Amino acid sequence: MIATTRRAALLSAFATVGAGALAATPRAAGAAETGKAAAAIDLYAQQVMAAFPDQPGLGICVVEDGEITLAKGYGVKRLGGTDKVVGSTLFGVASNTKAFTAAALAMLVEENKVEWNAPVTKYLPAFEMSDPVVTRLMTVRDLLCHRSGLTLGAGDLMIWPNPTHSRAEIVAGLKYLPIGTGFRSGYAYDNVLYVVAGEVIAAVTGAPWETFIQARILDPLGMTDSVPLPSLVGQRSRAEPHARMGPPVRGLGPQTVLPYDGSFDAAGAAGGLNTSPRDIGKWMRAQLGLGTPPGDKPLWTEASAREMWKPHTLTAWFDGPTAENPVRPTMQAYGLGWFVQDHRGERLLSHTGGLAGFISYTGLLPGRRSGIMVMTNAEENPVLRSLRYGGPDRLQGRSDFDWIASSRRVQAQTDEKTVKDAAEAVTPKGGGVKPSLPLAAYAGVYRDPWYGTITVSAAGKKGLKIAFDKTPALKGALETFDGDTFRTRFDDRSQEDAFVVFSVKDGAVTGATMRAVSPLADFSYDYQDLKLTRV
Repeated sequence: MIATTRRAALLSAFATVGAGALAATPRAAGAAETGKAAAAIDLYAQQVMAAFPDQPGLGICVVEDGEITLAKGYGVKRLGGTDKVVGSTLFGVASNTKAFTAAALAMLVEENKVEWNAPVTKYLPAFEMSDPVVTRLMTVRDLLCHRSGLTLGAGDLMIWPNPTHSRAEIVAGLKYLPIGTGFRSGYAYDNVLYVVAGEVIAAVTGAPWETFIQARILDPLGMTDSVPLPSLVGQRSRAEPHARMGPPVRGLGPQTVLPYDGSFDAAGAAGGLNTSPRDIGKWMRAQLGLGTPPGDKPLWTEASAREMWKPHTLTAWFDGPTAENPVRPTMQAYGLGWFVQDHRGERLLSHTGGLAGFISYTGLLPGRRSGIMVMTNAEENPVLRSLRYGGPDRLQGRSDFDWIASSRRVQAQTDEKTVKDAAEAVTPKGGGVKPSLPLAAYAGVYRDPWYGTITVSAAGKKGLKIAFDKTPALKGALETFDGDTFRTRFDDRSQEDAFVVFSVKDGAVTGATMRAVSPLADFSYDYQDLKLTRV
């Protein structure tokens, strides 16, 4: 989800590590005077909006040499409306929240209330993974760097979409989640362990994660627009979320306004922050100041800043730049709440975020004490791609690559493949044969040990319906598809449908597995990790 984000395969942030990653990158010789990059990015943002007219709105903040030089809105809050995005307009920034959680833990480490390398069970005695060895070895540091062995997005159905799981239930569900790789042997992005990190903060401070974030980060920085949880947005000025809802799948078709999802509170530590262009610059200045905003009191020490920026988990490696992506690095890594990489020879700290109808990006060039934050109110990959690469380019005083044209080409190729893959996905491999049992035989309650129960019931004489009992948004018709494989038609058409594959033994249904219908489905719809047993 949330890092992602929606369309996670397209939005995942890059992070690289090299021998010089721990040292400050020297400021480029002849760097432009403060304000020049802001003017270039302001003009570029207008060009991006003109190039992609289906994008409703943007919020952008630029920091140059430690000073906020641009905090501005572009376009409108709602497609077809006249209410403009301004510097105080709130956006959900999803996984960009993770750096706040990491910083909160760093403060507690400095106060000797938490140790990075202490086992999680020291602070949460009931914490348990499905592998007892992993339970014993998992440290506070491990919670933040995506190397636990969990599969991609494991457990996200406890936090997305519109769930009713409590934080305690999310933590308790961990002991049933599958381990996909060896502990600390690889990278797989997750959200649930950041929920655990938030619970560590609550355990040692005696107050919820959001209380600590408000009192120790938002208030001291004067981030008066911002709130740590979506439910706290209330009547504040905010952007409306948008997405293309098909046909044939989400990500294609005309732009649609989505309902605002204010239910993400349980996973606040993984992605709950709502903030504005004018507020986020205050946070960026603190980061670029190694914990100390210019002229202000330190929130954390330089040592902690470098610990959070230090590469911990190798995420990927490449052959380097290509004609379509001249800034592609050779290696990427994840630190504590940040991706670490190289951008044209300079260290770049970055993160993306994705919620329903919102995608965002933070990019910091520490050697210049400069950075950019991009907030959008639509799931428009070419818009974000144009800005996430074109923005840092302009911070470096260059604009020699056409990221707008490149992003159009990349999106066109992606759309062509998506149409093909979507058509293949909804073509029954078995020819669309009838189910092996009468429809009534599939009705019943099915339980997964980490998610909870899913109920299949009769819908009149000739149909079935399905309900994820702890996720009100996931309910609707269950249609025959191919033998004992059915597919959902959720009433809320903004949700990703799933195939339900029933297991039949000796003439009776014993359980089921699931998988997403759409090839573009966000990894947070982790249907594939459900192992349903009939109750």
